[in-house]
Amino acid sequence: MSKFLDILNSNGGSAGNTSLMSQLGWSESEYWRLREKLIEDGKILRGKGRGGSVTLVKESPPVETNKFTGVIVEPEPSQPTKTEASLYTPCLNVLKEKWTKERGLHDVHIEVTANQGGKKTGGVWTRPDITAISMRTFTHWPGRTFDIWTFEIKPEWEFNVTGIFEAAAHARTATHAFALLEMPQSPDDSDISRLTSEAQRMGVGLILFQDPNDFDTWDFLVDPIRKEPDPSLLEQFVVTQLSGEARDKLLRWGK
Repeated sequence: MSKFLDILNSNGGSAGNTSLMSQLGWSESEYWRLREKLIEDGKILRGKGRGGSVTLVKESPPVETNKFTGVIVEPEPSQPTKTEASLYTPCLNVLKEKWTKERGLHDVHIEVTANQGGKKTGGVWTRPDITAISMRTFTHWPGRTFDIWTFEIKPEWEFNVTGIFEAAAHARTATHAFALLEMPQSPDDSDISRLTSEAQRMGVGLILFQDPNDFDTWDFLVDPIRKEPDPSLLEQFVVTQLSGEARDKLLRWGK
């Protein structure tokens, strides 16, 4: 039976019956007999799939007791896992305090737009994590220029092109769309090259960062191409995505 468990473990702890039987080189009668015995002993569980499968039962860690009192020692609680949402506030602060200055934006409002519960915002990939609105004037160009800047944030374990695709979807209702990706400790150069290439191909901005709180670790790799979405789509975005404070600011800018 140890051979059965060893081979199952070498398959990642789960395998189909047919494949496992072939690897063991056992007859059907021998395989099914030992399989049922292991299930009865609580060593494996039946699984799904064509022809059925089996899965190793993970053993619980040994119980530790205090050698003097005999009282069970509770394990230390695991540290809370970092989430994507934990990146929103530090990124928002850096965008407000540093990025606006780097961009030369003076009349600007930035807010988190990811946390809107069940509010309908237009479908899949229509809700950016952070949105900025701005109004600019130029010395030699008449009128005022209004922009919507969106930011799709991804944590290090999602360091892939998904963030680029989502940012590209946001560009339908934004003038500038960014993917803001947290880098893993040892990023692969080929991954960065592909991200850069995809961002350039889709016309979205790409920013990689190591520390969301430290603007000096933010690497601006691709600048977004300014889009001119249909005004009706911009209006829909403002109504469905932005706060009352942001909408009021746009009304004041328009007067």
